Order: sequence, then structure tokens, then C-alpha cells
Amino acid sequence: MSDNTEINYDPKTGNTDVIVILEDGRKYNASFFAYANINKIKLQHQKDGSYLAGSYFWDKNMVLVEDCSMNIIEPVVNDLIDEGNFQEAFREL
Repeated sequence: MSDNTEINYDPKTGNTDVIVILEDGRKYNASFFAYANINKIKLQHQKDGSYLAGSYFWDKNMVLVEDCSMNIIEPVVNDLIDEGNFQEAFREL
């Protein structure tokens, strides 16, 4: 089956789930949101009335980043590990 649908993903305004597999095989997950994505979500919630019309937003294991590209995500994950905050930001799967 072929799908010619083009995916237009902009890491500067998007969000993505990140799964990290440690050397011992344990898997962890967190949701990464670009700062600009939060504003986009807020505006949508103001329109549709959700989250008290955009008054707040939350997501489990949320990490805010400049953008959701690998050249940003990878150093952030490494820094969280180095600083001892990885298991606070990520949840084990």
C-alpha cells in the first residue's frame, strides 16, 4: 500500500514524544514541546474552550525546548542524565 501524504512537521513549532533506551534495556518516555508550540496550543484552546479557554496547559513528563530537532533533543537528554534529573523528566515504560 502506498501513501503519498506529505507530512509537514516543523521542529520549531511542533512537539514529539521521545523514547530513550538505556544500555541496560530500560525504556523511558517524555513529551518534548517547542516553546512556540505551547503558544499555538494556547491559541487553539482559547478557540475551542478547552483547558479553561487556554488558561492553562499540562502534559505528563513535558520538557520544553527551543525546537524539537535531534540536534536539540539529544544534548537535552544527555544533560538531564548528567545533572541527575532524567528520571524526574522521563517516565519508565
